[in-house]
Amino acid sequence: MGQLKFLVITFACSIAVFGCKNDKADTMVAGKGGNASLVLFPQHHQVAKNLDSMKVYIKYNTSTLPSNGVYDDSVACTVVDSIPSGTFSGLKNGNYYLYGYGYDRSVFKNVKGGIPYTITAQSSQNVNIPVSED
Repeated sequence: MGQLKFLVITFACSIAVFGCKNDKADTMVAGKGGNASLVLFPQHHQVAKNLDSMKVYIKYNTSTLPSNGVYDDSVACTVVDSIPSGTFSGLKNGNYYLYGYGYDRSVFKNVKGGIPYTITAQSSQNVNIPVSED
């Protein structure tokens, strides 16, 4: 009887050790600590020119606009050759929500908008962010 008890306990422990799957290892956790960079280009009607005072916000681990309006980081866009852009660097693979806000001098209105983005490679990636009138 003692040997049967030993076999049952050994079998149960084997299932516990080898049968469990580490869900954390399979889940991408977005945020700082990686080698990916996102170079962001806000665009109004698919045009980047005339956008002024653009700022881009980023939210980690989500594909949706945060309901509380709180983001994890932000960057002010700089204008080079009349094209505004901003960069987030040092990011890990995972899901992000990107949101841009600024002013379009051609229509004299504030513009805003956002998109979900998933990083799957540790590289520099260009992302267009569509914005529209406030």
